[in-house]
Amino acid sequence: MRTIHFLILWSLLATAPLEAAEIAGRVTDSETLVPVANAQVRVLNADLATRTDRNGEFLFTDLNAGTYTIAISHIAYLPAQRTIGVTGTTGVVIGLSTRTYPLGDIPVIAEPFGAGDIHRQPAYATVITRESFEGRQTTMPDVLAEATGVHVKRLGGLGAFSTISLRGSSADQVEVYLDGILLNAAFGGGVDLGNLPLAHVGQIEVYRGAGAGGNGMGGAVHVRTRRLQRRWQHGVRGSWGAFDTRLLSGVVSGTRGKSEFLAVADYAQSDNDFRFMDDNGTEYNTGDDVWSRRRNNDHRSINLLGKWRRALGENSGLSVHETLYWKAQGIPGISNNQSRNAQLDAFRTMTEITYENRALSKGMNTHQSLYVTHTSERFRDLDGEVGIGRQDNEYRTRTYGWRGRLQTVLLSRCNTTAVVSLRREAYAPKARIRSIANFFDSRRWSLSARAGVDVSLPWNIGVWSAGAERRLIHSSFTGANPFDFSPLAPDSANTRNLTSVRTGVRLDLTSHLAFKANAGRVFRIPSFFELFGDRGGVVGNVNLRPEYGFAWDAGIRYSDETNTLELAFFDQRYEDLIQFVHTSQATSRPVNIGKARVYGLELTAQRRFGAGFSLSGNYTFQDARDRSAIPYLTGNILPNRPPHALFARATARLGRWTLVYDYSVEDGSFLDQANRRPLTMRQIHNAGVKVDAGMRLQIGLEARNLTGAQIADTWGFPLPGRAFFVSIKTEQAMEE
Repeated sequence: MRTIHFLILWSLLATAPLEAAEIAGRVTDSETLVPVANAQVRVLNADLATRTDRNGEFLFTDLNAGTYTIAISHIAYLPAQRTIGVTGTTGVVIGLSTRTYPLGDIPVIAEPFGAGDIHRQPAYATVITRESFEGRQTTMPDVLAEATGVHVKRLGGLGAFSTISLRGSSADQVEVYLDGILLNAAFGGGVDLGNLPLAHVGQIEVYRGAGAGGNGMGGAVHVRTRRLQRRWQHGVRGSWGAFDTRLLSGVVSGTRGKSEFLAVADYAQSDNDFRFMDDNGTEYNTGDDVWSRRRNNDHRSINLLGKWRRALGENSGLSVHETLYWKAQGIPGISNNQSRNAQLDAFRTMTEITYENRALSKGMNTHQSLYVTHTSERFRDLDGEVGIGRQDNEYRTRTYGWRGRLQTVLLSRCNTTAVVSLRREAYAPKARIRSIANFFDSRRWSLSARAGVDVSLPWNIGVWSAGAERRLIHSSFTGANPFDFSPLAPDSANTRNLTSVRTGVRLDLTSHLAFKANAGRVFRIPSFFELFGDRGGVVGNVNLRPEYGFAWDAGIRYSDETNTLELAFFDQRYEDLIQFVHTSQATSRPVNIGKARVYGLELTAQRRFGAGFSLSGNYTFQDARDRSAIPYLTGNILPNRPPHALFARATARLGRWTLVYDYSVEDGSFLDQANRRPLTMRQIHNAGVKVDAGMRLQIGLEARNLTGAQIADTWGFPLPGRAFFVSIKTEQAMEE
């Protein structure tokens, strides 16, 4: 506590002269008044530079009163300059004129797109830029949980296993990409968001709806790592807080001749020994409830990101991208019977080599990449504290892939994209001691071809978009099959040839108001676990049909200089959902018997009051019901799908100070399909303050779960209560 008091006192003394000048500005399209994101803003006579956030806003602090010249540049707009006199806090709005290119010189911009580009597409999406979470004590699951239509399920604490649901889908039905590489493993179970460090992230895009942003039945999440920039930059951020949580990250980037590079290192550690109310396994008897601490819940991780790119010409280049992730954590088990020694270690590498040419011919570009990923996990439960029996298992997954993309502009109104990819995934489990569940060595080959078209409608009234994807998938396993004696025994191979389609339209009703509508039909291939079983209590079923989903949505989006409002109705229907049924007292087998329907309403809003104060938030209503043929399940609410969810944020900038308050509430839901284990409604209050202390130093203090609400999540795992964190960040950048 003395350290915290010292840091707060020092920040107050460092910021005493609040009369220092600053520039708070906004960049917009001069015709539509839509905010321009990712525009470069430079103060020519102060050697300062930044980029606009998703709201088109920028801020320069710690200036002396005087006259400054601001230069704005963006590839889609003509450059602009503005000279202003600055005293105190000076606001400025700069409009940019659209840049016109001759047909032969039209640039086709590769991913990642800016927020404005994504919102102009028919699909409903949330764009989370680095500026929105920079300097906060938060994690990838926490950031995604704030987005519209998103529900995150987690086991509690820093680095804990966390998965995502979009519009009532399951974790398996959401595709997660890291720089365009699919992270969903063929074994199944969804992507663990706790393994994605925010220190590496530059932008997150959450696409809602079947087929939006990929082939996910519920949608897709694209995580983009930090981009290479032609400038020297270095920075360090550290934080410390509750449960002895410590985070330290550093970044350095630069350029040398025709080469650019970026390196990010991140270290995280936490005891995660928060207090919780232990019901001793008798949730309906409160008389024996006691306060306990989470045991064997510690977490340590090290993450490295490296990027290098060399220009091969004015419009082409070769780049290499490498990520390394290592984690060691305890597995505490359920709340009323915690383990002491169960442990999970994980290691992941991803290497990608990319060649791109933005001017292959007139209006055409290409993007080719080769990648390999390796994931190794070891789960040790030598005392049989978690699950059934003693276990010491190792699981290795290796993926090789190639992706080729070709984009071109036809007749100045039609942007076409063709993508072909080949992927091989190998899963190799190993049991070091006798195990109840011993999975098969499995392989999966995937060949996919996707074509898409975006057409600008006549008189610039909007955009029509359509796409289709064809996938040929071959799955197989090797090794002895202990179920050979049974007529239910799975074959050793399974092949599927499937097609998904999607279309959407955006109509501009006025310069600020647009109508959006989308429809799509997509599929999910059964996982290795469902196809081949585990040699233990699960018998595989290679005759499983893929799960199918049909979804549509429609709504409006309004956006001007100070307001953003988006309202969408969605309806999603799932067919052939996979359920596990008992075939004997000791075994079960997955079969296609399930159906479900999820419909609801999403509301997203933001209001800016000048340059210093803003309100934002979102509300989601969803009705997620089981429509399967099982009498005791049909009509039930799907587990972990709360009917109502609300998130609100207030932000105030007062000179060098930034104050933030968050409020979130989730309605009650159920842990099980039979709706016999309820989860109560939760309300969480967070607050934080940041101050620019001068000398490019920023200090922050954050309080999470201010009321100390006792909440639980997936399988009843408790989540942390009240927690406080303090952070220090310094970063410097210099244009070449």
